[in-house]
Amino acid sequence: MLDQAVYAKVSPLVVKLLGFSQEGSLVGQFSGFMHGEVIVAAGHIQGFCGKPPCSTSPAVAFKARYPTDGFEEDLEIVAPSPPGNVPDLILLKGSRSATSLWASDLEIMASVNALGYTGTENKPSCSKGSLSSTMPGAVAITAHADDGFSGGPVVDKHGRLLGVVKGALGTTIMRIGITPNYDLHTYLLQAGYPGFI
Repeated sequence: MLDQAVYAKVSPLVVKLLGFSQEGSLVGQFSGFMHGEVIVAAGHIQGFCGKPPCSTSPAVAFKARYPTDGFEEDLEIVAPSPPGNVPDLILLKGSRSATSLWASDLEIMASVNALGYTGTENKPSCSKGSLSSTMPGAVAITAHADDGFSGGPVVDKHGRLLGVVKGALGTTIMRIGITPNYDLHTYLLQAGYPGFI
């Protein structure tokens, strides 16, 4: 059962991201979340070119659609995805800012919630699961997440950030890879933005 208090705290920070090709065609829909003055998302959205891989021109420009009022705006890429998408992160900037999600320690089997957008929804969905692996380079949760969840936050039962959704690991097991909060913290600091306390 979804904790309504966690959803109420986190969902206003989750932003629907629309990726566009250089020609202006919609390439994909993703998720991100506001942290201070930036929007954090999965780095692989930059250059995403559809399914099967590269069925369209790659995403090079992004718009945000905010959940509280549906406002949509163009975003600036302020810290692009690093080579090889390690870590799998990108920082975008619009006109809005938000308080940050407090980071939490990774605890195996901890109850978690992954938030993100699916299809044409204008409010984020939430999937409850557990942290199934904390090994460096293989941090994962067991939960359901659709394609549009990439870049969405993974939070603990208090709404504190554990990581960022990367994508599904395998096709039959509901296992999702995440970029852990400590990698995001380092990435934010290296890009000149506040990390976590």
